[in-house]
Amino acid sequence: MRLFEATHVFKHDWETVSLASWRKYPNENTPHVRHVEVLNQEVDPDTGVLRTERLIMVQQGVPALVRKLFGGDASYVLEYSEVDPKQRTLVMQSQNMTYSNILSVGEHIVYKPHPEQPQHTTFTQSAELKASGAMFRLATKIEDICWNRFNDNAQIGRLGLEQVLSKILAERQALTQAAQ
Repeated sequence: MRLFEATHVFKHDWETVSLASWRKYPNENTPHVRHVEVLNQEVDPDTGVLRTERLIMVQQGVPALVRKLFGGDASYVLEYSEVDPKQRTLVMQSQNMTYSNILSVGEHIVYKPHPEQPQHTTFTQSAELKASGAMFRLATKIEDICWNRFNDNAQIGRLGLEQVLSKILAERQALTQAAQ
């Protein structure tokens, strides 16, 4: 089993970063994310918490042997999220559905205001990658390869979110100028 952890501070307020998170896909920095489908979405009338379930289609470049053995390079991820506007938190949990009997990837993400600079947003990401298999060495190698891919994609994802944040800020500025 391999663990992945990362923390990043976005120099934008929580509301803007949360909005950008919802608008993150598609974007040119994350072409491996092919489609996002909202399966269920509801707002708790008592707490105001927005709960969403999404299915994400990811297409990674995988070796030809893997495509032949397992039938392609498209995979699906199930994501659950909760936005709590009162606590100002966005929590996302995801789990791969495809090939999970070979490699299980569970991810946990939290966006919340930075404790010392509330105009900034703290992003915390953790993941557990666990390969199954009869041969321990092979499972460990699979975990290492996937951990490296996950790390690369996490960095690319943060760049993609920064790109979406820039678009949102430009849209806000254009709306403000149009209103004047």
